[in-house]
Amino acid sequence: MNTRLAALLRRLADTLDLAHEQEIASRHQAALAYEPVERLPLVVSYPLPADDPWQPYPHHEIFDDPEKMLFNELVSAWDTHIVHRPLVGDDLPATIRANFGTVLVASAFGARVEQVEDNPPWVRPFASRAELAAGLARGPVELTAGWLPRVVERYRFYRDVLALHPPLPAGIRLVLPDLQGPVDTLEMMCGSMLYADLIEDPDFVAQALAKVAAVQVSLARQLAPLLNDGPAGFSHQHGFMIRGRILLRGDSAIMVSPRMYRRQLAAHDERVLAELGGGGIHSCGNFMHNVGAMLELPSLQCLDFGQSQLNDMDAIYAQAKERPIALVRVHATADELRQGDISQRFPTGVTLLHAAPSLDAARAIVAAYAQN
Repeated sequence: MNTRLAALLRRLADTLDLAHEQEIASRHQAALAYEPVERLPLVVSYPLPADDPWQPYPHHEIFDDPEKMLFNELVSAWDTHIVHRPLVGDDLPATIRANFGTVLVASAFGARVEQVEDNPPWVRPFASRAELAAGLARGPVELTAGWLPRVVERYRFYRDVLALHPPLPAGIRLVLPDLQGPVDTLEMMCGSMLYADLIEDPDFVAQALAKVAAVQVSLARQLAPLLNDGPAGFSHQHGFMIRGRILLRGDSAIMVSPRMYRRQLAAHDERVLAELGGGGIHSCGNFMHNVGAMLELPSLQCLDFGQSQLNDMDAIYAQAKERPIALVRVHATADELRQGDISQRFPTGVTLLHAAPSLDAARAIVAAYAQN
């Protein structure tokens, strides 16, 4: 085994405390369920010091090397650092995934995946409508399609390695990879022409979205036996607990109006959410214009924000708490955390993310927040 990974696993086995893991989980679970909480869960991201011994491997090296992927998941996912939780003291859950990026469902339809330099994998859209239609016409999609065999191999590797280091199998959650969402996957496969097709060929788009949604549900179910996520009714994505069993990525919907979302996209998001037992929708950027439509989905249980600070979170909270729909990864400033203002704005129903400029700053802000 890679000597750096072996040392990391020994360190984590020595420091992981199952009782503390349960405390973190209970805090997230209570907030997501709109129960009274002493304080909202807080996860802090920060850059590693230049001399930190747990520097991640270059991103392009992880795809063909399971040891390097596991190492990076434990030291640097989303600029959070499981290895430094004892130093920082935040509410970061211990989770890992098979990190092959956003391409998995598209690859199962035969889309061509590219990985260039140190960038994440990406999909080159089908060259023609005929090629896209042929990809969508494929029969039942199994875990043998596209990049999915790599995913299966990676989870089996994780389970085998963690089993050698108790208590890591009980304390580290293996969670779903990024399966995107119906519209995001379709946009990858057909490119920006999707937005013209929504107007000019809505029947084709509806049929394509239905097929992508069905495959996403199927793949999530097929992958479930390889995971150990939970507790019941909850799962994890982006280093946070979420309500429900799936987090749809809906970034591509930021380009459509609320009317178009309701008429052409919402039913496909709802299908995936409903068939998998409920879940959430993620978007980066400002998607305020579609939040109201998303909150109407019967099976929606949370919203996950890439940049909550670009949205009117007080207005969203006022709408969401009526259902109630939890809000995940809400950005909190240092002043809000030090002064306790954030808990006045959001007494419960919210989990917090703070981007600190350094490891030392992360430790300081967590300590200050805990005193409020």
